[in-house]
Amino acid sequence: MSEKLNLREKLHIGEKRTGGEKPRMSKKLKKAIIIAACAVGVCGAVWGGLTIARNAQRSDVKVYSVNDFCMTDYWGDTSSTSGMVTTDKIQKVFLSSSQTVNKVWVAEGDSVRKGDKLISYDSTLTQASVEQAKIDYDRQDESLTTAKNELEYLKKAKNKETLKQELDKLNAELDALKKKYDEDPDHPYNGDAPVTEGAIKDYKKTMTVKGADGSDQTVNVQYYSWLSASRLNDSKVTEILTNLATLRADKDHPSVDTYVVLVQRYEDKVGGYVDNTVGLVITETYTAGDDTAVPAVPESRSVSFSVRSDLPEFEDTERKYDDAAIKRLQQKINLANMYLENSMEQKDLAKAIVDKAQEVKEKEVNLRLAKLSLDKKTKELGDGNVYAEFDGTVKAVRNADEAYNNSEAVIELSGGGGYYVTGTLSEMELGSVKVGDTVSISSWMTGAACEGTIVSIDDYPTTSGNSWGDGNRNVSYYPFKVFVEEDASLQANDYVDIQYQKAGTQEQGSSLYLQSWFIRTDNGKSYVMARNEDGRLEQRWVQTGRDLWGSYTQIRGGLTTDDYLAFPYGRDVVEGARTVEAAADELYNDGL
Repeated sequence: MSEKLNLREKLHIGEKRTGGEKPRMSKKLKKAIIIAACAVGVCGAVWGGLTIARNAQRSDVKVYSVNDFCMTDYWGDTSSTSGMVTTDKIQKVFLSSSQTVNKVWVAEGDSVRKGDKLISYDSTLTQASVEQAKIDYDRQDESLTTAKNELEYLKKAKNKETLKQELDKLNAELDALKKKYDEDPDHPYNGDAPVTEGAIKDYKKTMTVKGADGSDQTVNVQYYSWLSASRLNDSKVTEILTNLATLRADKDHPSVDTYVVLVQRYEDKVGGYVDNTVGLVITETYTAGDDTAVPAVPESRSVSFSVRSDLPEFEDTERKYDDAAIKRLQQKINLANMYLENSMEQKDLAKAIVDKAQEVKEKEVNLRLAKLSLDKKTKELGDGNVYAEFDGTVKAVRNADEAYNNSEAVIELSGGGGYYVTGTLSEMELGSVKVGDTVSISSWMTGAACEGTIVSIDDYPTTSGNSWGDGNRNVSYYPFKVFVEEDASLQANDYVDIQYQKAGTQEQGSSLYLQSWFIRTDNGKSYVMARNEDGRLEQRWVQTGRDLWGSYTQIRGGLTTDDYLAFPYGRDVVEGARTVEAAADELYNDGL
């Protein structure tokens, strides 16, 4: 007989009893079932008690109104991009603050030929402004590079192990670069030789300073090798003067200023890159003696010094390329070390990344403005003359001072054309923007505003991306061209913002943009921690759209302005947690 039948027999299942007697379960089996049921009950009670205790220990999670952390309507109604102004048979001559007009060669109504001279100006100040613009551009470029590095390593700080591997890689690159440098047989330095303090021979510069009488004076600036452990005091300053063999104070020169730049190399090695420089003005004062005094007073000298930040920098031309490479690596190493040593909570790190991304965007704009200024000033320098770029008619000639003060062109030449500006559209906007639409334009440099008309939209996407628009960089962008009438207050090669209205259905259904730090992802899907109808937290999936500057994300579905959200990081932020409403200020006060 089968095992099943044996089991049925043991349980007395289906067994017929005489006199209508019901089948009975064996006493042993009944006892086992009772024991098992009791055990299950006890385990359930214990588990339930632990769950209740654990939930009781959790703090109520603060939730914030979506309405306090979102934008609506504005971003969904318009988009913006940027572009550079070009001209078609229209030329406007603007004056900068460094240009002084010498002569205007044309009058209003004159017909001119291409190459005719329009205006001449003194370019003396323009040369200085070009140099200053180059300095500003280099400074903005360095500032942007630093910010990008900081953003890169903030992102890598999410995973300490990955960051540690990156640090090891950077240190290996630095060692390899130093080794290559040290093994170069043609290099003039012995890389490991220690620096000896003293004057740097055959290296001097000059600068202009104001004399005691207010006149300009040209002075020599000397350079001095300096150890990092050295400290400035009167004795050390006197030693510097002696080693420089410069003019000393005496009865004919009772007070002498010496201009010197202290140069300190990395690790105090001759082959080290220039790690720091300090500009000094050392003043030595002579006091005559008095032989008639009792006792006689001998002549004496005293020194004083002050730090000057405007002395010409030391240019280590022999190591210029290596210095730049080493400094870039060293900067990254310092950042990696800093983020390894400083532990940040996830919410603090998320906010730091958002803030730094916005800073990078701002610095990109600043760099582009600096490049625009440099290009314009370089073009202004020329030979001091402005020539007609085509055959045409002089439409206007204005007073130079009035034109400059009113941000107007001093001369306008027309050949019957206008301005063109090229922007980009995302692939999602192709159906909502069309040829013939009117756009708003504003100049980065002057703030001048005008309107233009879209005259063409390319059929193929650009390969250069959309670095200056407000769209998602993961989609394709299509160039479009805008025509602006010639009476607009624009300048050739000026950068402008282009704002356009979207009339299609791209934004229908949602124009809600939520601050990005409320959104987390799991397997490529986005979710928020939202309050449900029972006042408890739930993990709610949302449909997202484009990203705005790394700070806001479009919510296409799953959320409304009536909802409440928790900041999605922290031990207590779990599904089922109790919630309590809080004001927006409390989120920032808690350290966001």
